[in-house]
Amino acid sequence: MQADEQSADRPQLRQLSPHILLTHRFAAGQLRRAGIKRRSTGRCTSKHRPTCTSYTDIRAGTVARLIRLKRRSKCPIVVTGGTEIGHAHGPLSHANGYKVDIATNGCIDAYIKQNHRRIGTRSDGAALYGSPDTGVIFARESDHWDIAFP
Repeated sequence: MQADEQSADRPQLRQLSPHILLTHRFAAGQLRRAGIKRRSTGRCTSKHRPTCTSYTDIRAGTVARLIRLKRRSKCPIVVTGGTEIGHAHGPLSHANGYKVDIATNGCIDAYIKQNHRRIGTRSDGAALYGSPDTGVIFARESDHWDIAFP
């Protein structure tokens, strides 16, 4: 009974402003419940180690939109990069909570390419796909998708 009362007091992701920065634990729980997995080469969650995959200070809107991508695509999604150090800097960066990296797989690759327009090539050679209505940008890097949720 007490656990039910406590969970009723917890904020729901949809109730939060998209700009709110989340704790790793809260974001991980939301993503796990949506069926989104996390992989870390360092088997860790620290934001201060580049081999970890951290959700610390990820934006609520980024988490909500990643969950929406999972539901719409009906594809398996594995996050391989979050807010940990080691990513490029900039206003819409991983460190600022706007970007995630996800593993490639046939399902998500096809979904992105079929449902988003090719909008060019990034300076590093990554093919860019965009969604004009949402502003989401998918960059196909060598072994993952780098996704910006502005």
